[in-house]
Amino acid sequence: MRPERVQETSAAQAEPRVALSRYDAVRPSRPTSSWRRRLVAWLTDTPVREKRVIVGSKKRARTVSESLVRAGRANRGELWFVDAGQAGPQLQDRLRTAAPEEVYFDLGAELDEQQMTRIGADLLMDGAAVHFMFSQEGPPPVRAATTSIGRHGVVSVHAVADGTLARIVRRTIDIVGASLLLVLLAPVFAAVALVVRWRMGRPVFYVQQRVGRGGRHFALYKFRSMVAGADAMLRASPEAYERYRASNFKMPADGDDRLTPVGRMLRRASLDELPQLWNVLRGDMSLVGPRAVVPDEVTQYGDYGRMLLRVRPGLTGLWQVSGRSTISYPERARLDLRYLAGRTLRKDLQILLRTLPAVVRQRGAI
Repeated sequence: MRPERVQETSAAQAEPRVALSRYDAVRPSRPTSSWRRRLVAWLTDTPVREKRVIVGSKKRARTVSESLVRAGRANRGELWFVDAGQAGPQLQDRLRTAAPEEVYFDLGAELDEQQMTRIGADLLMDGAAVHFMFSQEGPPPVRAATTSIGRHGVVSVHAVADGTLARIVRRTIDIVGASLLLVLLAPVFAAVALVVRWRMGRPVFYVQQRVGRGGRHFALYKFRSMVAGADAMLRASPEAYERYRASNFKMPADGDDRLTPVGRMLRRASLDELPQLWNVLRGDMSLVGPRAVVPDEVTQYGDYGRMLLRVRPGLTGLWQVSGRSTISYPERARLDLRYLAGRTLRKDLQILLRTLPAVVRQRGAI
């Protein structure tokens, strides 16, 4: 099959726009003059008009093409597109004949994995740059490196994870930090427990199933802020449960009849979250990490859901210090993925230092 060419229009069009119908166009945002393009090509020994090919779905190709134009990477070349649903056995020969400088494979499209691997290896041998695009937005939580095994060249892709020393240090910090906070905040725990018992009765604690590292479910502890049997009330009302899902799996405070006056006060001050220090001490959670999600919520993270479950969820995290309930999907998912992609002990410390001001400002608390 022959790739469908996306032709360039006049350089007079200043605004980038890409439409990936059969013979539509790319409008360069910063057109390069002919003499300048030829001079650069002569000095660098590269083609005058570089070829870039996107192999994937039309919807995904549209957004990638627009990004390439905005970034100025499609200004002095040709942009081609191959529909992954129609890519047959001839794709490998067609791509090699076209001799593109760059090929983008959409991992979210229906691509044959063995064919994609074989084609990618051949293109690399031909000197082309090969890019693999994840379906989720934001930086992918993986790292790539080129190494060798004997005389064989190897391209290795690793899921982002801490080294052994970093895991030991992080767990030590969790144990020491949670233990100290439990001791120092013991009077606060006692005062909150007495208020909840006095004004709301039993039980004092609210226990909810969350998904932890490796997909293991664990019991997350909070001070109770709602009426007894709140979960059963939510499940019994399809309308209320739909609002709960639409509001990022947390009912808005102004529309939740289950929330008590004392519970509103506890949530605004984030005092209801304090018992999660016990979860940190037990190893269910970490002081800093992605948000602990309910089982139904994992699907909202798309293909990266399993990647997020490689680490312990956090008592606090990038989402919590960036606005909490004022941030909804898909931005919440992107924040967790951004944290995971650049996770370091130094950044964890920065998030911990930002947590107290965020709690004091009560930003996004409900």
